[in-house]
Amino acid sequence: MGFAMGRYKSILKADGDARRFHHTVDIPVPGQGLGRRLDGMADWLMKNAKCEWATHGHTEQGRHIARYYFESPWDAHRFEGQFAQDAGSGNS
Repeated sequence: MGFAMGRYKSILKADGDARRFHHTVDIPVPGQGLGRRLDGMADWLMKNAKCEWATHGHTEQGRHIARYYFESPWDAHRFEGQFAQDAGSGNS
């Protein structure tokens, strides 16, 4: 029961963030995960994101995606330029 309730709250939080933050960047997650690249993303966000942001896992057509939500289109654009070019995906 605890897992189901936690998952439900996570879905509600992701839905709320999608309504709140209108600029998204999708980073495909490879089978082995993002590894150290995730550390680089977190470091970049702490140093460079000027406005609020959030992130949630997402699955689309069987592919795992790290979806980043940004309040600022500028932050989303710069984050996408830094991290999505290798992945070949992203929407802002």
